[in-house]
Amino acid sequence: MTIITTPDGREWYPSTSQDKINCTSCGNVVDTPEEIASFPDGKCPVCGNNWTGTESRSTVISVTMPQALSGET
Repeated sequence: MTIITTPDGREWYPSTSQDKINCTSCGNVVDTPEEIASFPDGKCPVCGNNWTGTESRSTVISVTMPQALSGET
């Protein structure tokens, strides 16, 4: 994982995001770019059923920031 260092020496992890698809038929979770690109017209690689419903796709975003120099945020 990348660590960003600011000019004043503070370090932190950058913000990230991850897409996931849950198969509504078998519950399989996929997160590779190829599998996500197949949604919603493709098929689940585990059970072979079509992806169904927009509620089965989610994006998780993790936002970070460096610590304040004075101890305040």
